[in-house]
Amino acid sequence: MFLSLPGLPQRADCNRASLTRVHRQTYARLYPVLLVKQDGSTIHIRYREPRQILTMPVDLDSLSPEERRARFRKREAQVKEKEEEPELGDDFDVEQYKQFWTKK
Repeated sequence: MFLSLPGLPQRADCNRASLTRVHRQTYARLYPVLLVKQDGSTIHIRYREPRQILTMPVDLDSLSPEERRARFRKREAQVKEKEEEPELGDDFDVEQYKQFWTKK
């Protein structure tokens, strides 16, 4: 057992950890992140992923009908862009490489 002698500094080593629990957070590594709220105010928080800025989602119920339509149109345009993916052409000829896997 670890004895504490007067005049000597306490040492946190393996014996100390066996006497009490390790005092740390559930997630040991948290990163400093700038959080932007809906009203535009910012605060510094600690977040589990390394990011520079984290924004809170906008409450659609608090927007005016014109702003809602504008956001919906913008979202719709992004979805249309994602659908138009170019097709990849495949000009691979199996017969050209057949000689490499046939036994002689």
